[in-house]
Amino acid sequence: MFAAVLAVCALTFSGPANAMYAKDQRSCRTDGCVTQYGCVPRYSQYSTALYCAQRCVIERCRSIENEQPRRVCQQITSVATGQVLAAVDSYDRRGNQRYASLVNPGSGGRDRWNMIVGPGNYYYIQNSDTREYLRASDDNYLYLVSERPTDESFLFKPDLVQGRWSCVLLQSVCYRSYIFAEQQNGGYGNFAQMTRDLQQCYRDSLWSISTVNC
Repeated sequence: MFAAVLAVCALTFSGPANAMYAKDQRSCRTDGCVTQYGCVPRYSQYSTALYCAQRCVIERCRSIENEQPRRVCQQITSVATGQVLAAVDSYDRRGNQRYASLVNPGSGGRDRWNMIVGPGNYYYIQNSDTREYLRASDDNYLYLVSERPTDESFLFKPDLVQGRWSCVLLQSVCYRSYIFAEQQNGGYGNFAQMTRDLQQCYRDSLWSISTVNC
């Protein structure tokens, strides 16, 4: 008797639920016709009511499960120049290493980065396109290298001014120097370098780190 009651309850609740689910599924779809404008609804402004050579189905409900999550990267912008840190084809002739360069925004200079938390809550900075890592050097230049990080020359400490990522000092953990926008002959050059002289290079050492789509 008890089993029979359970069976009746199951039928009572599953029937309407399945019907509602089917109705919801149907309401997400509508018949359409294939035209030069793509799959358009029947009885629309495209006059498909009388003649529909090829039918199609229009999905009106978006499935969250099928949506791909957006990849998020960082863009590192010089507060002093408005230029962005990028990986362009500028190399050191002696060691054939790629310099970390500064380019104008939107110039296609591979200016998207991944900031990856490393030891001590410091950061590895990896270019999203080339997969190279930013590395400080004892010659005060910044290079991009393809090898995996092996020491503290790959690590950088962000020092947030007034707690904001829109105004950050980026310090090399290894050399205790700061990334800054290089000046040449009264103007700005094309490379990011390292300095310990914040008194003279403070504004040139400020960066804005923003989140962008990769």
